[in-house]
Amino acid sequence: MNASRQPIYLILALYISTFLCLVDLSSVNLALGSIQNQFDSDMADLQWVIDSYALSLSSLMLAVGALSQRIGRKKLWLLGVIIFIVGSLICAMASNFSLLIIGRMIQGVAGAVLIPLALAIMVHHFHQPQDKAREIGRWSSFSAFSLIVGPLMGGLLVHHFGWQSIFWLNLPVGILTIYLGYYGIEADQKSVPVPFDYLGLLYSAVAIVTLTYSIIALQHVHLAHWFMLSIFLFILASMAFAWQQKHATHPLIPNHLFKNKRFLAYNVISFILGFAGYSSLFIFALFYQNQIELTAAQAGWLIAPQFLTQAFVSIAFSKLHQRFTVASLLTLGLAIAGTALLAMMSFQTDSSFALFIFCSGLMGIGMGLIVPGSSTLIMGSVQVQDANFAAAILNTLRQLGMTIGIAVLGTAMTVVSTLSQQQGNSLQSAELMAFHVTVMLMGGLFLLSILFMLYSQKQASI
Repeated sequence: MNASRQPIYLILALYISTFLCLVDLSSVNLALGSIQNQFDSDMADLQWVIDSYALSLSSLMLAVGALSQRIGRKKLWLLGVIIFIVGSLICAMASNFSLLIIGRMIQGVAGAVLIPLALAIMVHHFHQPQDKAREIGRWSSFSAFSLIVGPLMGGLLVHHFGWQSIFWLNLPVGILTIYLGYYGIEADQKSVPVPFDYLGLLYSAVAIVTLTYSIIALQHVHLAHWFMLSIFLFILASMAFAWQQKHATHPLIPNHLFKNKRFLAYNVISFILGFAGYSSLFIFALFYQNQIELTAAQAGWLIAPQFLTQAFVSIAFSKLHQRFTVASLLTLGLAIAGTALLAMMSFQTDSSFALFIFCSGLMGIGMGLIVPGSSTLIMGSVQVQDANFAAAILNTLRQLGMTIGIAVLGTAMTVVSTLSQQQGNSLQSAELMAFHVTVMLMGGLFLLSILFMLYSQKQASI
């Protein structure tokens, strides 16, 4: 192979694999209406379409570092793309809802591998600091671009070709990605056996899955016995995880990080970012399609301004940082996002598209400050030797926040809607009230996060 093409192939492979993972995470939200109609699903079922992917992602991401050292970055990355193709094929051919969920879980396993490895491979390949900074910046911008394209592409594909087309598209693109990665990514010199806390990973995964299931199961009275069992397993797994982290020779999370109050405070914000920010796409997609009765394509266009403004602000963040502190930018972002969500309590079924677009864009401005701001502060609050752990923890907490956020907010919408109908309100009025309560909760959490910022800044001055 021509050596001059190798860096191009590498960049294309990493960009496309990232694109596949992020687009599939966001675009599927626009397919929820069609999936609901085909499989006659309720709110609890629809939550699993997103959460099954996010659960696999958040549960396994911490293991990728050790696995890549054992297997090799290139081999593990190629395996991740193959797994993603298999998961996409199962989703596209799913004849029932259970198969769709299995396919989404397999896709999540692949995402847990591909997203962190893209950054790791890039850092490994580009040796000069200026080259690393340039390529990481470009990759971050492309990631933001992927989030813009996701809702638009998802909406158009679902509208014209059906929801299965989202997954069918992954097959040829995935095969191309394997070709590019095979020739573009350098093989590791040798694999190194690295101690890894597999029991800790198992306990954390069980805790995450059972907690999420417990929250979703609250929507169904007939699942009360499963709810009690899952709560018991969650408590047991959480206690086992805590014990394992305290006594393991090589714990998933170094014990001294639990004593870093700034690190903990910033990570609470990172969790809230996933809970109230990342999960909001699920809420908006359902609102636009079910209550405003828009097509998937139209809903995609209304959601897109959020990601567009988020991308522009994220790109401009480094320049803003030259004039303002990261802490002040993050605080401003939390205030803007919280205000935007509270403003959405004014949404009605006959509200103008201008109002939808304005609030969506305002939300994106806040998110564009929160995402890089929280990442910068988290990484800056630890020593260099803990950077890998810090990066894994912040990504895991964001994905976990989204997972639990969708479960909690979806359950809240169901409960509020049911109670409202019992009081004599129409289905449409009840669902609108549920939406208003949900965005109020999300906005309130962002504003509450400002208190954690004040606490962390107090700790920094001590």
